[in-house]
Amino acid sequence: MDYRDQQRYLKQSRTRAAWAAFAFLLSAFACLKVEGLRATGATIVFALATAAVAISLGYVPDYLHLTVNPKKRSSWAIRIRWRIMTAALILSLLLASSVRSRVTVFIVIAWLLVITLFAKTWVPHRLVVAFLWAGEFGTVSFLLLRGPLNPLLGVLLLVVAAHLAIVACNARPWGWAAVTIASSWVVLWLALTWHRGAATEYAAFLVWVLISGAATAWLVDRASEQNDKNMAAAVFELKDFTGYSLDRIRVLWEVSNQELANNWEKAAIDSDDREKLAQWYRDNSELYLFAISGYNLEYKRIRSNLNVLEFAQGACLDYGAGNGEIILELARREHPAVYYDVDGVTMRFAQWRAEQRKLAVEFFYRKEDLAASARQRSFDTVFSFDVLEHLPDLAGELDFLSSLLAPGGVFVFDVPAGSTKAHPMHLDHRMDVFMYMEGKGFVDERGLALQLPFKKEEKFVYRKPQEGT
Repeated sequence: MDYRDQQRYLKQSRTRAAWAAFAFLLSAFACLKVEGLRATGATIVFALATAAVAISLGYVPDYLHLTVNPKKRSSWAIRIRWRIMTAALILSLLLASSVRSRVTVFIVIAWLLVITLFAKTWVPHRLVVAFLWAGEFGTVSFLLLRGPLNPLLGVLLLVVAAHLAIVACNARPWGWAAVTIASSWVVLWLALTWHRGAATEYAAFLVWVLISGAATAWLVDRASEQNDKNMAAAVFELKDFTGYSLDRIRVLWEVSNQELANNWEKAAIDSDDREKLAQWYRDNSELYLFAISGYNLEYKRIRSNLNVLEFAQGACLDYGAGNGEIILELARREHPAVYYDVDGVTMRFAQWRAEQRKLAVEFFYRKEDLAASARQRSFDTVFSFDVLEHLPDLAGELDFLSSLLAPGGVFVFDVPAGSTKAHPMHLDHRMDVFMYMEGKGFVDERGLALQLPFKKEEKFVYRKPQEGT
């Protein structure tokens, strides 16, 4: 992956998202000025929902479309609706001004619950988005035409439904934008004609729906285009190295994690048996090749890699380097670069990639050879991601990697907590990493972004003390 290109894209994406959110909020404010809301509760709901869509414009398109998983968007479309329904229920209890309005909200939420459950249980994933949008569009249209729904809140709900549909679509975001915008315009025209609304209201509502749909489609289209570029580059390398067809590569991207989990369960290896553990990882190295490749195309992984690369200084080691994604980028940035992992397909792929790019990278798969190399020249930065949770002796691994660092060097690593259904091979290290590293004299170098309590990052950043301190 070309991380220079990823950096440019993400910077442009933030700029686009800021403009899109600004246009969306400006048009929402114009609608509010034209129509107005007399009830405090309705105003609060309007403000919260508008803010949520503006935030979604800045993040969700990248998150959902930089991926090789075609089912991710339909799964998200269902998950986000549980949250929306929960928020709507809470707000209705707190802000509804009458029993009638509360009952109406309960009925609508119950209907949306039925639609969502049906989509999750019976609808094929490729049709989930269309099914959910049709159900929500029909519900809002009925409330606008025949029910007590305020026109401004009605257009807001149409905007939200269209936004969710465009973001979660698997293809043709501009087509989805055209369908949702045109459908919303027809319903708004009927509603304002039925209720004798003013022409200024209709014009403001039309502009808001147009801006929201077009802004969402624009951001989704840009994210999809970037993902297509990333996938094409990954496929080119994998086809050249393995000789597999595009269809075979896509299948392996989809099934590799599940097959790894199944193989682990079948092997039933004692977590203290180092030799069998090492052999299992060698035997399953090709599956890891594709699991890692797909993972590296995910939005969160791209952002994470870009962030950790900023910690690099001097000579760098990537311990458990997999396909070589990070260490190859460090070599391209002219850091002395060392790769360490089991002797398997992933290591051969990383070596092949280094040769293709004419990058100087040293490769090791035996710890004694790595230690001998470090005695000649210790490392200024040691990275270790998605590996320590696979190894039984966490304290021993931390001691070993710390010993490879030069005084003042930086140690950047993660230790995910325990096994999951998708990753049963992750070991549960019941160890206070902070206390252990600080007991060795290391200084916590995490920035504020990694220290926030709600962050899901599991990254640790420590600086080794200088000699004599």
